[in-house]
Amino acid sequence: MHQIIQDGLEDYLAGAASSSAGARIDAHLRECKECREEVALMRETSDLFASLRSPEPPAPAPGFYARVSNLIEKQQPQSVWTIFLEPIFGRRLALASLLLLAMLGTVLVSRETEEYAVGPSPEMILAVETDAPMVESGPAMDRDQMLFTLASHHQ
Repeated sequence: MHQIIQDGLEDYLAGAASSSAGARIDAHLRECKECREEVALMRETSDLFASLRSPEPPAPAPGFYARVSNLIEKQQPQSVWTIFLEPIFGRRLALASLLLLAMLGTVLVSRETEEYAVGPSPEMILAVETDAPMVESGPAMDRDQMLFTLASHHQ
């Protein structure tokens, strides 16, 4: 096939070639038997393909899009954090948290009532350790001395 035909053959067969290109191809086809036979074969093949084309595009079966969506969701990798989004796990986590909070509250309340039911004794407040450093007195120093005494007291 000659270059003249190759350059504009697609537009020529589709009927979209410009008038000058179409006239040039027609003139060449009248003169060249080899190109004329090859173009005739291409037209025949094109017509056969056109006859195979269906008049309407095929419609997918009912439920096709739902099945595709389900397959896509199943193929996505599962994250560790998706467990926390499940309702059953969320309820169990909330219940376990409430039980732990109640248990800690019970322990704190029971320990507080045992140790501090009466409050600190005057001996504890006024006790002076023998190894406590003696410093000159003043409001800030007295407070520091008392904190040291309370922190280092052993019963």
